[in-house]
Amino acid sequence: MRYYTVSDGIVIRRSALPSGDVIVTLLNQAGKWRAVARKGTLPGGNLGRLSLFHDVTVQFYRKGDDALALLTQVKLNGALARLSEPDVYPYAHLITELVDVLTVDVHLGERLYDYLTSGLRGLNVHDDPEHVALLYAWRLLGVAGLAPRLAPCVRCQRDAPLTHFDVAGGGLTCAECAEGVPLTQGAVHGLTQLISVPLTQALQDPPVDRALHWRLLERYVAYHAHELRSFAAVRALTQPTQSGGAGARQHV
Repeated sequence: MRYYTVSDGIVIRRSALPSGDVIVTLLNQAGKWRAVARKGTLPGGNLGRLSLFHDVTVQFYRKGDDALALLTQVKLNGALARLSEPDVYPYAHLITELVDVLTVDVHLGERLYDYLTSGLRGLNVHDDPEHVALLYAWRLLGVAGLAPRLAPCVRCQRDAPLTHFDVAGGGLTCAECAEGVPLTQGAVHGLTQLISVPLTQALQDPPVDRALHWRLLERYVAYHAHELRSFAAVRALTQPTQSGGAGARQHV
């Protein structure tokens, strides 16, 4: 029996079994992996430490390279308390589910882990978690090589003014091609801020029409990655208050 130690793993998925055991998926700088924690047989730790978004160090053993790891000890390094709040949790769940989907076939390691931890910390402290979630979702797609092309037109390759977002084509199109969802110049600017400018600069310039940006993001993720269940909770959080309230924070 050989023991390993994995540091700074983030719990990105957690599934409770009828037996009371828990299967968790963790992401660290080396990539993503899965393990099981047996109910009542976890010395030095408890299942509560394996909650979503927790930063943990775990000890485990594995009988073979393809076998599911069995956790023997869990140490909680840090928990971001605000992520459990009802108006923040859906955003944290969205970016962790996106990370999970983006690492199904490839093991993206350090950069994806760094963006995820930065995004979770941002959600925990920023006064506008909705903007943080939109921003980091697009940046995670970029790390995976799936960011949409913002110029030139993805249909005709001309440097003409861009007026539409073509989900299937993977980027913006010009007025002559007019393929995709029509956008105002303000929406094009907002999309550019979310996708391509430095993070610190982008955080200073939130998008105006957030309902539009959520629709674009959801359609794009569904087409180029996978449909995410967490978008339903985000819609429930934002749509009832688009005309006013916390979910409708719009900065002109």
